[in-house]
This record gives sequence, C-alpha cells and structure tokens, in this order.
Amino acid sequence: MRCGSRIASACASCAELYRGDWAAIARSGVFEARAEDFRFYLLTLTAPSFGRVHRVPRSAASKRRRCGCGVTHDPRDVDLRGVPLVPDEYDYLGQVAWNRDAGTLWDRTRRRIRDRWDSAEFFVVREWQDRGVLHLHVLVRISRLDFSSGPDLEVAARTATAASAVDGTVVGWGDQVDVKRFRVGGDGARTIWYLSKCLNYVMKDAAREALAGQRGRGDSRVWRHLIALEAAARSIRCSPECIPASCRSRSHDRYGARAHVVSATRRTKHRTGWSFSGLTRSVQRQQRREWAANLRPPASAPQPRPARHDDALLADLERHTARPRAGAVP
Repeated sequence: MRCGSRIASACASCAELYRGDWAAIARSGVFEARAEDFRFYLLTLTAPSFGRVHRVPRSAASKRRRCGCGVTHDPRDVDLRGVPLVPDEYDYLGQVAWNRDAGTLWDRTRRRIRDRWDSAEFFVVREWQDRGVLHLHVLVRISRLDFSSGPDLEVAARTATAASAVDGTVVGWGDQVDVKRFRVGGDGARTIWYLSKCLNYVMKDAAREALAGQRGRGDSRVWRHLIALEAAARSIRCSPECIPASCRSRSHDRYGARAHVVSATRRTKHRTGWSFSGLTRSVQRQQRREWAANLRPPASAPQPRPARHDDALLADLERHTARPRAGAVP
C-alpha cells in the first residue's frame, strides 16, 4: 500500500512517483503535437518584497553577492539563508497574506493572458523561496495563429492584479518577472528537466532542509524565522468566514498557501487543455491499476468432481436410508 506522501524525506518512493506523474503531464503538452504550430515560453513570477533578507549562496560554485548586512556570505552560512536582516521590521503578516491570495492572483493573471491570446494553455509549478514565500514557474503554450512575443507576455503577466477575496486587499507580482522562449528540441527537454528539479525542491521538507547540520531548533535563526511565519499564518483569516483560533484549514500550517504545488489547465469542450492526450493523474492511476491487474495470473476454472462408482453410490444410499426401529406391539 502506498502512503501517498509528496515529501521526499518522508517517502522517497511515493514522492518520486508524484514527481514522475507530473513530469509526464508536462512533457505531454510539449512533445505530443506539431512543434511548429505553437510557441512555448517559460514564465517566472515572484512575490513582492516584505523586507530585506540575507543572501547566502547554495554552493561554492554559486555566484557570491554582497549581502545587505555588509558581508559576502558563503554556503556555510546556511543558518542565515532567507532570514530577514531585521526580523522585528519584517512584514510577516503581509507575506502570509500574499501566499494566501497568490492563487487568486494567478487566476486573474491566467485570464488576462487568455484575454489577449485565447489559445494559451498553462502548466504551473509553485516553488518556495528561502524566505518562505511562493513563486511560480509557468510553461505557456500559445498557437502561432495568435501572434505573441516574450515582452508582450511579460507585460501582460507583470501588470496583473487581483483583489483578495478575504479582505479586499489588492495584490500583485514582484518586480522580478522573467520570460524565456524555448524550442521543443533540446531547449524543451532542458526546460522540462528544470521544472522536474523544481518539483524535487518543492517536495522537500523545508524545515528539515533548513536545519540540516544545525545544532538544534532553538539555536537556528532559520527555525525562528519559520516559527514567526507559522504564527502569522495562524493569526490571519483564510476565508471571509474563517475564525483563525479554531479553523482547521491547511493554509494555517503552510505559511498561508492554499494552492497545490503543481497544476495544469484541463481539457474542456472548447479547449485541448495543457496535455494534448488528456493525461491527468487520475488517468495515470487507472493505467497503473490496469497494469497491475494484467500481472495477476488468471483465475483457474473449477475442477469437475470425479465420477463415483455405482457400488459406492448404492452403499451411500443404504447408509442414509431411514430404517424402522424394533419394538413390541402392544
């Protein structure tokens, strides 16, 4: 029995199955059609700033930049990665509220893009930044009949805004928006591989990774930053009817976020959806069930009972025949 976990540190097998399913869906929207009929883009959308944080490179090969604290960090300073320079001045409530409303913002962005390019289809991976806020990597496919360009797509996405369904606050994307066009050949394969890497990172336990090699939770500044985010997420409303103290929504345990880490546009009567073949995780689960059923040996037919000899039948009949009891007649 599979546990269904998506966290690699909890169950590597189920997490890899989940990643592989979504990678197959991503490929089905790129490689299952005539490449010359479409334009493909990788759109990256980030959150706005909620306060300055430490810049710590992930490896020795990463480019080092001078941090806002005045120090050029190296990978050994993992305890500072994503941690605010001044925690008391960091907008924790604003960040978890943005995570909460990021789904509404993306829905408005998607509609804005389709208002301009009706044929647009999307595959979305939501990745956590070190500071504990979501950013989006989006594969965009647009028919060549709808003339499009990278700069036009960037402007359409970056300028999208949405009003929060909870408190009416207007939310928007950060300044770091990037659009890269790729081709179905080598670029397409590399882009799918890049998103698979993002999926691997998404499925890691953020707290466990942040604490790797640390002396303990109480001594980690990363851990204290995550605790502050959790407290902020518990204090905000996740819906107009929410009572934070008693609400059991998972958004209070996920730094305000409510959306799935991966999604793709679905097939409808008038749209192909992202996957040309209509591949979904439900279809993949059904295919696995059928594959497993085909591995089982066929049920053997019931064997006929052997014919009994006539003498045995007569003896059996005599043994079960009722006989009168002996007794004196009055």
